[in-house]
Amino acid sequence: MSERPQRFFVTITAADPQLLRDVGRFGLDLFSHRHTDDGPEIGGLVTLEDIGRLVESGYRVLVHETDTPRRKHEYVRFDAWREELLADLERRQKRS
Repeated sequence: MSERPQRFFVTITAADPQLLRDVGRFGLDLFSHRHTDDGPEIGGLVTLEDIGRLVESGYRVLVHETDTPRRKHEYVRFDAWREELLADLERRQKRS
């Protein structure tokens, strides 16, 4: 199984609003179209290769962060999760 390329959360802008409307032609994972004081912008989750293609096509791309989770996921059994939750509730009730 091949590892997927790292992706980055980005904001995409363009000097020409028509160019920004055409960003969908790249087939990227885009979301959150906003209109700010600086003009329209689109959020996305893209690879470094995608960023290069966008910049070469005249877009401005601001990279915010990688798609790496901020926390490592932990898997616990339901019983263990429930016990911890009940213990936390008891501690809070005692403080009240």
